[in-house]
Amino acid sequence: DCDLPKVQYKESFVDKALLKRFRSLVEKEIGYRSPKGGIGGLLEEGRFYKLTPEGQVNGSVNQHRYVKNVLHGMLPPALPVLFRIFMSGLIPSVEMGDPEWLVNYTQQLFSVIPDHWSIKDQLKPGQQLGPWFYTHFLTSVFAPKFMGFLLGPCRVSLRKDGQLGGMVVEKCKFLQESNCKGLCLHQCKIPAEEYFRETLGLNLTVSPNFETQECQWSWGESPLPHGIDPEFPKGCIKSCQTRFVSIAEG
Repeated sequence: DCDLPKVQYKESFVDKALLKRFRSLVEKEIGYRSPKGGIGGLLEEGRFYKLTPEGQVNGSVNQHRYVKNVLHGMLPPALPVLFRIFMSGLIPSVEMGDPEWLVNYTQQLFSVIPDHWSIKDQLKPGQQLGPWFYTHFLTSVFAPKFMGFLLGPCRVSLRKDGQLGGMVVEKCKFLQESNCKGLCLHQCKIPAEEYFRETLGLNLTVSPNFETQECQWSWGESPLPHGIDPEFPKGCIKSCQTRFVSIAEG
């Protein structure tokens, strides 16, 4: 449990608009909308789905899937494509969701390269040349501006290994208001890591601290499976509201 006092978060008009959009996508995914407003309503929706049989399937994989769908829906359609090319260094491919015209156009451009050049084998669809040298740092610079509506105040920092490309959430809004390790793990940490890796082509490690409710995001670092991650504690947080609801419904 966190012994630090709760933070009162100030939400801007943009924060409120983004949260409203996020919740509308959640409702579309899980078929339920809480009557509560703000982040409290979002967490109630996440808790509702977590406790359903569907939400418990295959190690909570459905929870991960719906959150990744919501994250994807929050982005402009062209952004994942541009990110993969100019940040992750991925050659456009239909398998990654890139438009066929872009895949064909890219391969047409590469066709002028002589066959005996060794780099030509690295320019096939789906091949990854990056991430580029600036990718991890630039991602850590822009991410805090777009994630505050869910996480609260964030700032650029170093990664866990001391390299550029880190972000620190000073006291996570999602974790403070939920006080639930399960929601943190299955509806934030794992879906975020998987979305960046699977859809954007960039490794990410999310490292929450349940004693301070601070959270370290490290782009370019590969996460350990949570089951063997020594930094991820076992068992429930003592005052976890999800646990109380589960016991009451059981």
